[in-house]
Amino acid sequence: MNRRSLFIFWNIMLFFSGVLIAQEKKYYLAETGNDSNDGLTIKNAWRKLDKINGINFKPGDSLFLEGGTVFHGTIKLTSDDNGSPGKPIVITSYRKGKATINAGHGEGLLAVNTSFLKLISLQFEGSGVANNKGSGIHFYANDSVNAPTGVEIIDCNAKRFKNHGIGFGANDTISFKGYQQVRITHCNVSDNGEAGIASYGSHLGFQHKSFYIAYCKAFNNRGILTKTQNHSGNGIVMGMVDGLLIEYCEAFGGGADNRCTAGGPVGIWVWMCKNAIIQHCVSHDNRAGLTKDGGGFDIDGGASNCILQYNYSYNNEGAGYLLAEYGANFPYTNNVIRFNISINDGRKNGYGGISVWGAGKDYRVTNTYVYNNTIFVSDQKIVNGKPAVIALMGPNYENVVFANNIFVTKGSVSMIRSDTSLNASALLLLHNNYFSYTNQYNFEWGKKKFNSLQSWLQQNPLQEKWYGKFMWMNINPLFKDQKDLSEFPTKKPGRYFKKEGLVLSPASLLREEPFPLMGHFKILSNTKDYSNNDLPSNGSVIPGATIR
Repeated sequence: MNRRSLFIFWNIMLFFSGVLIAQEKKYYLAETGNDSNDGLTIKNAWRKLDKINGINFKPGDSLFLEGGTVFHGTIKLTSDDNGSPGKPIVITSYRKGKATINAGHGEGLLAVNTSFLKLISLQFEGSGVANNKGSGIHFYANDSVNAPTGVEIIDCNAKRFKNHGIGFGANDTISFKGYQQVRITHCNVSDNGEAGIASYGSHLGFQHKSFYIAYCKAFNNRGILTKTQNHSGNGIVMGMVDGLLIEYCEAFGGGADNRCTAGGPVGIWVWMCKNAIIQHCVSHDNRAGLTKDGGGFDIDGGASNCILQYNYSYNNEGAGYLLAEYGANFPYTNNVIRFNISINDGRKNGYGGISVWGAGKDYRVTNTYVYNNTIFVSDQKIVNGKPAVIALMGPNYENVVFANNIFVTKGSVSMIRSDTSLNASALLLLHNNYFSYTNQYNFEWGKKKFNSLQSWLQQNPLQEKWYGKFMWMNINPLFKDQKDLSEFPTKKPGRYFKKEGLVLSPASLLREEPFPLMGHFKILSNTKDYSNNDLPSNGSVIPGATIR
């Protein structure tokens, strides 16, 4: 190529690159806007959301909504509004404060098969659970060829919607793809019906992939009074996802209006998910509504390779941590609950700090490990029933192991309550510490009741024993805040959410009782405890969630 040809070539390239750059447009909506404007500058802004629903966004385009202004209606997007890698469509607020999308009885944003979209600093409001019919931010996929991907939601609020504050759905035909590579961070979702944040799809598979949810709050999502066939009032509930991380989130005040007797809501939980982790989260003061659930955290039906770790649960009516298989199409297996804290959960309907349930012999909880947790249960402020440290419902377990936990009670509650006499191959306890501030050791095992740890162990000689050696402990843990905990509940239970909360004091004899987890089952895969202490490489770990 000669110089003249090269010169012409580069000028053509510069021309077309300039055309492409020029195609990246910025659109504006403002309180003083006019829909007869071109919408391309603040001065020439539009006013109504309907105006933007008539255009197709291109990669790199942006939509700016004036902060502090209310816009009525729904933002509607399709696959014609896709961004591209490195050039997402961006919808955000400008000037001071968040722009509000008042959806009335409808949805705040509905995106169908839309990829590479970023939502930043927006507020979505519905007309209330009783009147609204949609969700605040709703992404839906029904494409059998292409999986929508690359969605990010940052610093957005969604409240007063009947369904979800933020929801990701897929067609319930398994051949349809779900969403992939989704990030939801720093969002507040409140006063919604079904849930604060959720995903759903086909019960026959895991359509969604690679979700990240962090630094979000889901609160006062009370449920739907008129819905009786299924539960409502969840905080964060994710289903049909392969690859999920939820961290540094908080859920509270949910579930009170749930009116389903077959099941209930939970603060933060997964079902029909695999390879999911929930960590460093808080879930408290959640309600059942009627007879089921209302707990803090849950790994539920059809889940596999899921982990709950470094979480704090307190004052929930249901279980602090629930392991439940209701009868899903996929096996419930290889799930872990470790390095978590529960204080005064199970306030209603007789749940435990940790509860386990399998629906039938074909729907068992299998290969599940519960280790290095600290659970405290008292007999104060109980709504009904009798809470327990561990509540076991039914016989449908296989290779469920509780190891190296600290179990503490105060008053006439149960250490362990099982409605069935279980054998050790179904559920095995190893090297757990049992302590009662009031010297009341209540065990229910099938039809038999025991009022001492020793009498229960005599009737269950394979529990707390490994190759003929007794493994159980009955030691005062001597937490650093022992006086406060023994007088629990207080007016400010939330103060226990600090890494010093249930730390063993230097004088605690439990510090002299390490347990080689790796020598008993190959499940230890992390190197930290709740307080970020390094754990020995040989897996010899001090009991409980944290030693500091």
